[in-house]
Amino acid sequence: MQNLTQLNHFKLVAHEGSFARAAELANISQPALSNSIRSLETRLDLTLFERSTRPVRLTSAGRTILARVEAILFETRNLEQELANLGTGQSGHVRVGMPPIFSTSLAGPIIAEWHDAHPNVKLDLIIAETHDLLAGLQDEMLDLIVADDRDLPDLTDDLDLTLLPPQTGWAFCRAGHPILNIRQPKPTDLARYKFAGTHFPEAVVHALAQKVGRDIRSSEPIVAIDSHNIAVLRDAAIESDLILLTTPGAVRNALALGVLKRIPVELGIDGIWHIVRRHGRVQHPAVPSLADKIVEISKREFDHRLSPSWPIASINSIKD
Repeated sequence: MQNLTQLNHFKLVAHEGSFARAAELANISQPALSNSIRSLETRLDLTLFERSTRPVRLTSAGRTILARVEAILFETRNLEQELANLGTGQSGHVRVGMPPIFSTSLAGPIIAEWHDAHPNVKLDLIIAETHDLLAGLQDEMLDLIVADDRDLPDLTDDLDLTLLPPQTGWAFCRAGHPILNIRQPKPTDLARYKFAGTHFPEAVVHALAQKVGRDIRSSEPIVAIDSHNIAVLRDAAIESDLILLTTPGAVRNALALGVLKRIPVELGIDGIWHIVRRHGRVQHPAVPSLADKIVEISKREFDHRLSPSWPIASINSIKD
């Protein structure tokens, strides 16, 4: 029977290519980790790493056993989760990741309603781009993520995907913006102003440039202000002539207050997201209900049945 701690140390060094970095992740000293690896090599009578190279590389023997070691550790964590599920019931810890726009649009009602049904389950919400969230899912740092369709890998055999209803992307501007004086604005009318948005892949930026009549070869960026923080972009658009490109849900309260207005121009930048879980992983009992709640709230938004998170009375009092 192999020592699981040593196998985990082997996996960390293999992935990081560095004993120092692996020791940091394992929360032990570098000499202690080196001793752990040497002990494993002695037990197996194999040399697992070429230590003379930087980064450290696996030997042929190391490469041969890495996939099996990862499978053993994966199933061990599954067993631990299975045992924890039997004992915790409605308690425990769930970790979920979402991209910025989706989280700003829908995370509030999702978390509120799910937490009401699972008040004793601790929830960690991580906001990041899809490629970072996928890495966290693969490393089992996250139980479930919402992923942007545009950033999913072509091969997803090790992932379970649930397609969510699309969220239409629009252009928004402050109340009193000059473009609102145009009765039927065209996409090319938007080109007079700077755009703000978050994470538009090159293909989307090219399509947007063509739509509004901008030269993609120009040194001037199509999206002038790019940030993961939708609240900052929203406030900047309220205070300037910037045009914000996002989904209505991300600015729901600002629209209800009347400080932002939707510009009636079709841009074709709809958001398409998936719930993603790692195939074969044993999960906390509350994870399926969280996935169901994400689907439910996404459908409500798609059907235009989500109201502003602030009560209408509060919105009216702010206006007054």
